[in-house]
Amino acid sequence: MSETISSSFLGPLLQKNYAVTVSDEPELLHERDGQRVFWVGLNDGSALTVRLCTVHRSQERVLADTGALFFLNQRGFPAPHLRLTVAGERVFEWQRNCWGYVQDFIEGENPFMDLETLAEVAHLLGRLHQMADSIENYPVEVGWLEEWMPAIHRAGAASASADWKRQATEVAENLSSLPMKELQALPYGLIHTDVHEGNLLRGTDGHLYMLDWEDAGLGQAIFDLALVLGWNCVWQSSEIILKPNQPPELYDFDEEYCKTLLGNYQQERKLSDLERRMLGPAIRFVMGWFSARDMERELDEPGISEGLAFTNWAIMRSVTPEWAATLTQWAAETA
Repeated sequence: MSETISSSFLGPLLQKNYAVTVSDEPELLHERDGQRVFWVGLNDGSALTVRLCTVHRSQERVLADTGALFFLNQRGFPAPHLRLTVAGERVFEWQRNCWGYVQDFIEGENPFMDLETLAEVAHLLGRLHQMADSIENYPVEVGWLEEWMPAIHRAGAASASADWKRQATEVAENLSSLPMKELQALPYGLIHTDVHEGNLLRGTDGHLYMLDWEDAGLGQAIFDLALVLGWNCVWQSSEIILKPNQPPELYDFDEEYCKTLLGNYQQERKLSDLERRMLGPAIRFVMGWFSARDMERELDEPGISEGLAFTNWAIMRSVTPEWAATLTQWAAETA
């Protein structure tokens, strides 16, 4: 998708499909995964976020992308508001077999994940995970655990590279040793699958919003918790001494951050005994999965993951049996 998108092109499309008038030139916010995302100012002083997808993203996939937003908007959850077309549709065709959709633009900034924000995230996740627990409540499944074997294969392929042999081998071994029956038996909920600061927005109204719902769906609820525990509740381990410019290879879990997340989450949704015991394995799974995915990308385009392939590997390997037991204990203490 290399063509320039101007107001002379986008204006008539939005007028036709949404009955709005564009006042400014569109501003490209980002481009990835077959989508271009624009800020578009309107003559009434408001603004829209417009997502234009390529032909590689089918109408069915774009409808699925918007399904979570529509579902959440109906239930008052703090997510971007999806605008329906004048015909009441969630998506519109902006080129032949190319689909797009529109949200109200939210003015704000990505927050720093301090304890106060972490507590808010915990409450939001606790609410989110209770909104649907079966296909009857929400029609899209994530199927993350179905990616278990493909992730092992990706890591195995990356282990043939001299640059990634050590890390990729560990990822494959870690994933292969997971208690899959127990993970598959975990309770379902509506999950986001990519909770981090870049997908949070502190609006000028003071509210915290969750963004980027394209990969949301039914899945094991604690996978969202596992991501936040791994990405936002760890610090460089005190047991290692780093050389200059060397990223950490081992992390410690911070008790205050972990208990803040687990305690506030359980004010909304209490974890089951199995979920508490599976916190460690769940972190190992999601971090191993992301690391394997990013290593595969690194083989094609070195540097593309901006260090995340290494960091996710390091967090994965930090979940020792001792740390897994400690996380289970903290979850019980904060119930």
